Amino acid sequence: MYKTVVFILILLIGNNALGKSIIINNIKYTLLEDQTVCCSAANKSNLKNAIILQTVSFDNFIYDVTIIGESGFMNCKNLKSIILPNSINEIRERAFWNCENLEKIVMPDDAQAKIYSGNFGYGLAGIFKGCRKLTDVRGQTILYPRYVIYDAFRECKDTPFYAIIQERGATNMVGMKMKRNFTDFASSLSKKTIEDWQKRKDYETIAQWEGRVSETNRRKMIEEAAAKAHEEYLSLYAPSVISGSLECYNKDFGFFPVNLDTWGMAYVKVPENEATIFENSWNEVKIIPTFGVVDDEIAVLSCRFDLNGKIYEPVREYEEDDITLFARYITSLASLREYEEMMASNSGNINQPVRERYAPDEVDINIPENETKKTNTFAVIIGNEDYQRVAPVDYAGNDARIFEKYCEKTLGIPQKNIRTYYNATYGDIVAAMEDLTHIAEAYKGDIDVIFYYAGHGLPDESNRNAYLLPIDATGTQLEACYPLDKLYGQLGDLRANSVVAFLDACFTGSLRGDGMLASARGIKLKPKEIDAMGNMIVMSAASSDQSAYPFHEKNHGLFTYYLLKKLNESRGDITLGELADFISNEVAKTSIVENKKPQTPNIKWSMNVNDTWRELPIR
Repeated sequence: MYKTVVFILILLIGNNALGKSIIINNIKYTLLEDQTVCCSAANKSNLKNAIILQTVSFDNFIYDVTIIGESGFMNCKNLKSIILPNSINEIRERAFWNCENLEKIVMPDDAQAKIYSGNFGYGLAGIFKGCRKLTDVRGQTILYPRYVIYDAFRECKDTPFYAIIQERGATNMVGMKMKRNFTDFASSLSKKTIEDWQKRKDYETIAQWEGRVSETNRRKMIEEAAAKAHEEYLSLYAPSVISGSLECYNKDFGFFPVNLDTWGMAYVKVPENEATIFENSWNEVKIIPTFGVVDDEIAVLSCRFDLNGKIYEPVREYEEDDITLFARYITSLASLREYEEMMASNSGNINQPVRERYAPDEVDINIPENETKKTNTFAVIIGNEDYQRVAPVDYAGNDARIFEKYCEKTLGIPQKNIRTYYNATYGDIVAAMEDLTHIAEAYKGDIDVIFYYAGHGLPDESNRNAYLLPIDATGTQLEACYPLDKLYGQLGDLRANSVVAFLDACFTGSLRGDGMLASARGIKLKPKEIDAMGNMIVMSAASSDQSAYPFHEKNHGLFTYYLLKKLNESRGDITLGELADFISNEVAKTSIVENKKPQTPNIKWSMNVNDTWRELPIR
């Protein structure tokens, strides 16, 4: 009974506090019904440098401060800096809109940034819209928390930090720890700039490009970038003051060891006749460190010691790393030349698209190469871009071309085992499948198969059956299109050890991206589901009622780009489950940001591989 009474009293006290507000240092803290605290500016014109408290007290009870209120700091014209504690887990709509003099903010490591989605022309604008001076954004222990990059600054193009995100690349920024190695730091600052510089421009001949991007010019640019990154790295991570404790004097060699807290040991030369004075005056000694990069991290190279104007020198100094080593992660000129040669060649196929020359992405150039050859693996690759009677499929030729290179170099499939068809007609698809069937018969099923298709798909409006669209068809005559259920049946009937199909197409009647095929009736149709057969795994670009989008920035289909990216990052040493998870997650996130529309890849597998497919290696 006593416990019940006490509990009721606590509830009554808490309820009495609900809705109460207190003002501390011009910040208003309000207790909400869920026992959390929301904060906002009390006097917006007087707020200049603000620190949000982690906890506040109401009626002798302590509450966490968890919310930045809706429009809480909106129009704080004089606000220059603000620090949010890690207790903040929600930053509401328009929290910092039009804080036009805000220059610096420290954000929580993990929070939700609510996005304004009204219909007044600001749709999806982030919480920092109008912060025209904001350049310094940090987390508490994470340099750039993921939600800050992808949510808080969404569509805040008038904010300087938005430009920094674009310049350095969001994926390179998120998740970085406050203290990180120099290679990652230098790469995040300079890699993209150097990569863009050394790519051949659209207006350049190969001879002009080779003259501009010589090994000498490239080396000079790398050295200048390394020096700039080195300066910024030390500026960011080197403390202005360090301390240390003095160890016992070594008479034999005439030095004191100094334990520099987290920086290791230093050794200072002190004549024996001055050792006692130096030791007794240690609290007056100023440590003057020289910082540099050792083992790819910031370190103390040497220390000088100032005692009342007299300088004592170190016993030894450490040599710094070669700070240009980060360049090993930058595409080599040899790889670029190989790419240019590939783009100039039509691989002997008269149907290969000869469209605009694309500036290569990293996944197009730095293609990992494995020596092990998979002589019993066969690939059929179809890239249908230049349709004769309907709109083209942007980048489908580039998709097929680069995927072919990954099959050969990264997955180890011999070139003679790869059949690539650019701008395939119905007859080409029939011939490709017959060829694959004959190979499976000759090997008695002891093969692995990869099937890749980039191009248009189409539904039958009468029965919702799905089709691959050859380049000479329009979709109005379905007998000239290739049924998807027939393709699945043929791949399943191969009785191969495994069949992995990648389909960068949708089957709703949409173009790649927005718009409809001329043969479609103007509305998207949800095609009939088809079961995978045999030992088959199918990864499709989009769910059955969605469009498959291009990734214009990368000159690939969105689905294909992340397929290539994961093969690149993993060097092909990855399971199908890991590959499917990566593609699904990245495509979904990128599409909703880039296209403002969902695209969720669809993964299917047959009953035969139900329990094992996720663990199967891709090579």
